[in-house]
Parts: sequence; structure tokens; C-alpha cells
Amino acid sequence: MKKTLWIMQLVCTVLLACGGTPPQDIFMQTLQTGFRSGMYRQDSLMLNDPVGDAYLLRKLDTIPTKLFNYLVHSSLPQVERHKGQPPVKYGTAAPLDVDKLLNSCARIMRESFPDIFPVAGEEHKWSPEAGRYLPRSFWHRLGRRLRGEQQDFPSSTLGCSKLLVCLACGWTSRYCITGTEDALIQAVMSYPDNGVQPHDLFAESYVLNGGNIYLTLLACENILAKMPFRPGRADDEMQRKLCYIRNDPGPHGDNYGAWYHLFGIALYAFMRPPAVSRFVAETESFGSFFYEGSDPQEDIINRQGAEFGARLRSMYEDGTWWLRPAGEDDVDYLLSLHQSYL
Repeated sequence: MKKTLWIMQLVCTVLLACGGTPPQDIFMQTLQTGFRSGMYRQDSLMLNDPVGDAYLLRKLDTIPTKLFNYLVHSSLPQVERHKGQPPVKYGTAAPLDVDKLLNSCARIMRESFPDIFPVAGEEHKWSPEAGRYLPRSFWHRLGRRLRGEQQDFPSSTLGCSKLLVCLACGWTSRYCITGTEDALIQAVMSYPDNGVQPHDLFAESYVLNGGNIYLTLLACENILAKMPFRPGRADDEMQRKLCYIRNDPGPHGDNYGAWYHLFGIALYAFMRPPAVSRFVAETESFGSFFYEGSDPQEDIINRQGAEFGARLRSMYEDGTWWLRPAGEDDVDYLLSLHQSYL
């Protein structure tokens, strides 16, 4: 009897290690459903979402093939936009004055107080079920691929947080929603074309999210980076509401990318130590060089996004959003050389 129990325990251990099929929770059931990865989008705020985590991991496995196709065929929208056209000159000066942008955000927070009190907020994280699975996730999905149970070759999360994975892939609007995105889009659509500046978007989102700064920045990112690799993304009706924030000699740069990079990296910087967010900003710039080409203006925006998010966190924590130093009324933060583009 003891020998039989020992054999059964050994078999169960081997099955777990090799991705076998012992009793499963909803996360594992979802993860192992279907040969192809499926589409998924949260329909409400869910900081803990095991089903979404399973879809996210399966969707992550599609990235290597897509990235290879982008690199081989140069099919990214921002690459296609200038295909066959002479090279353009991008600006190398900073597009924003971060001090003055923070002054704008502080004024918004003060004017909303006491009806709205700022809170840092809690980020979307891997569910406990996904957290237990991640240490063996690559090998389990590799076994499924070799057995013909899934289409895509597995990708590793490299130990990254759910937030970073979603930001890196442009998927926060699927797996990390706030529930205020539709209302925020409606608010943006009430502005004239080219009439929305970054502080306007922050203000609308801040009120809709009740002063939760994490959700405020996330909702901005979600409406800006929704399906970032779709063709014609810069011609979207909502995108036309956004002013040109790049500091270029002309309005020919990737303004769409400038906006979602600014808010995406600011979001990450708000939730992480400054050194970590600055490293992520530099890594993004390095990666973009290889699949988009050189764009010094976007590199600067990445760095300014990291600075903005980190200093916004400091301003929240030390209370200086309430007591700003001299010059707090100076909110003219856009440094574009061509104000007619705003």
C-alpha cells in the first residue's frame, strides 16, 4: 500500500513538472484551452484577473513571430508612413518643461480638493494562480508546443511584472483597464482638433478616476495606445484632438507615439524607483532604434516621461502638490518651436 501511494505521488510530481493534467483551477483551464491564442479584454477594473493572465501569457507567445515579420517587412505604421519619402529632420531639443508640467498637475489636484483627494493607487499584478505558474511557465508551454497542443512557440516573461509586460507590448487597454476609458474618450472628443494638451488629458482622467493617480495615468495610456500597431493609427478621430507635442522643425514626427510613450513611461515611473524607470526608458529607446530607426525626439520624450512620473510620485508623497514653491503659476510647459502646430 505504501509503495502504491509513493508511486502515485511520484507520477503526480512528474505530471506537474511536465505540464500534465492534475486538477486545474480556472487559470490553468483557460491557459490550456485552444490551439491558437484567443482575444481577450477586461470589461471592468480587475486588479486580480487569473483568466486575463492566462490569455496574456498565450498572447505573449505570438510576439516573436510578429516581431520577426515587422523587422523583415518593415511593416510598423511609423515605418510605413515615410516609406519611399526623403529623410526628415527630427528635433533634438526637449519638447516639455517638466517643472511646469508638474505645476499644471499640482494646480489640477488643488482645484479638485477637497472633493477629490489624491491617492497613489494599486497596480494590476499577476494573479496568485499565475504567480505560482510563472516559474515553470516556459517549460510547460514548450511541452504543449512540442505535443502540438498550442500553435505558438513560448515566450518568457523574463520575470517582469504584469504592468511592464503589458506596457512593453501595448496591451494595457486589454489586460489592465480602469473602466473609465470610454468616458475619457468622450471627454477628449469634446475638445477642438489639436486642442488637447497633456495636462488636459491628465485633468479629465484625474476627475473620472477619483484622484487615483495610477488609474489616472493608466486610463490616459489606454486610450492613447489602443492597438498601437494598427495601420492609420495617427488618423484616428480621437488622435486629431491631441496637440503636436514634439519639438520638431515640422509636424512630421510620430505624434501618436510621443503621447503614448510620455504617459506609458510616466505610469511605470510613478510605480517604480526612478533608476528602474529610467533604465526602462533607455531600453525602449534602444529597441526602437532597431525596428523604427533613429528618432532623437522620441528618445527625449521617453526620458522626460520617466522624469515626469518619478517626480509626480515625489510630489504626491511629500505633499508639494498642495504647497508648490515659487513659480507654481508658470504652467507654460510646451516648448515646441512651432506653436502654430498646437
